[in-house]
Amino acid sequence: MSKPRPLLNTPYGAYFAREVPPPDDELVRVGPGTPCGEYLRSFWQPVAFARDLHDVPLRIRIMSEDLVIFRDKGGRVGLLQLHCAHRGTSLEYGLISERGIRCCYHGWMYDVDGRILATPGEPVTSTLKDRLCQGAYPLHEYCGLIFAYMGRPDKKPVFPLYDTFDLPGLTLMPAGKFSLPCNWLQIKDNSMDPVHTSFLHAISSGYQFTEAFGALAELDWEETPYGMTYIATRRVGDLVWVRVADFMAPNVHQFTREFEDARKEKPASRPVVIRWAVPIDDTHTWNMELAQIDPAWGMTPEQIGSPGSASQTTGRTRSASGTPPTTTRRRASATSPCTPSSISPRRIAA
Repeated sequence: MSKPRPLLNTPYGAYFAREVPPPDDELVRVGPGTPCGEYLRSFWQPVAFARDLHDVPLRIRIMSEDLVIFRDKGGRVGLLQLHCAHRGTSLEYGLISERGIRCCYHGWMYDVDGRILATPGEPVTSTLKDRLCQGAYPLHEYCGLIFAYMGRPDKKPVFPLYDTFDLPGLTLMPAGKFSLPCNWLQIKDNSMDPVHTSFLHAISSGYQFTEAFGALAELDWEETPYGMTYIATRRVGDLVWVRVADFMAPNVHQFTREFEDARKEKPASRPVVIRWAVPIDDTHTWNMELAQIDPAWGMTPEQIGSPGSASQTTGRTRSASGTPPTTTRRRASATSPCTPSSISPRRIAA
């Protein structure tokens, strides 16, 4: 751990606090072999939207690894190391085939699991394709998001399902993705900081969400079996507005959306949003979202996930004597359904 900056107790004392502490590499480095990088790799991480996979491969960078993701013509999705095992050519220029992807340089063909299917130009007796593989990671497609497991193969967990993936009358669908030029830990720190909304999103920059955000809330934080929750309570007219945000370790943030006016909203119009802060590398992060929406709204994924829009705020309205807010438990599943009937919701008091 890095040495913290000393606390000042003297006016005009900047001279005594000029040293800039070094980065805390144990927390912020996410490349292969780093403590935090290996920790994050032990979870399923969203790496792409299914809607972005077309007839050409897509180059991506996740946790300081350069990779290529594609959907072959048979409908299967693959995530391979970027450079061809043969001569190092970038597979982002590869040719998608009925089965797997073919390198554009010498035509070597790889299956979605990295097995070599063909080695054109090699002798008929060559056993290279039987002895070698291209680096690949397992994928799981769920409700429009493509998740990758990049950890030790013998430690691969089952894909987790949250009870909020199933809310009556709402449909789970991919929302927004946007890149932020900072470390993933800074995003998670910001996600669980309700005080900044009263200043940055209200007083400092004008009311970006609702005027209710300008009032500093009464705040509570509670530890949960899977992370933590904050509860921010504000009075809006004759109602008490309770904003709840869950942090699910290591990098998932769950909240309910709030639109323009908390006093006019119907409870059914506040869908749950699940947001992952996925490290691109040590200094850049993707925010990727799934959102529960009412199909009757007619909103597009772009409208749901538009950064900085009012739809990114959150809230839950109840009377002062109402029931306490709820948080979410995670349960594991080896399957990949995307239908409400396949998941049983479970609730616990915050």
